[in-house]
Amino acid sequence: MTLSSSEFANEGDNQLFQAIKTRNWKDVERLLQEQPDLAKQQDEFDNTPLHSAIGFQCPDDLLLKLLQTHPEACQTHGTDDWLPLHVAAMWGVSQNVMEALILAYPYALDDSGQNSHKGRSPRHFSGRFEHNRALLERSTEEWEQIKAERNGTAKT
Repeated sequence: MTLSSSEFANEGDNQLFQAIKTRNWKDVERLLQEQPDLAKQQDEFDNTPLHSAIGFQCPDDLLLKLLQTHPEACQTHGTDDWLPLHVAAMWGVSQNVMEALILAYPYALDDSGQNSHKGRSPRHFSGRFEHNRALLERSTEEWEQIKAERNGTAKT
């Protein structure tokens, strides 16, 4: 299941959001090359292009490019106070994208989104896509260690 472009694209969106929401992947690629700062802008619901690209099933290479262009998006709360990792856990992404999102901000695993009884962390959705279950169920501390090892900052 993916989001519907006719239901969610609107005139207030920047060019990158519009390209994502209409699944025009060639334009997304071009805009990321020509105007990378568009990846930092939020829509009227505080979503980043990364949130939207995950929901609209953007190809992996473009999701990873969005993440590389604006890694801080992983710490940005959008609709329902969800981080991009919530969207990925709910709507599904490849293992490579899931791992990249977690490594960009491991603490997202523990973020419950809405501050109410409805608030659920990305871990809550671990059973939705079996290929990502182990990634979502690994502890935040383990992810921090993996991140430190890959960055060459691990404590020995």
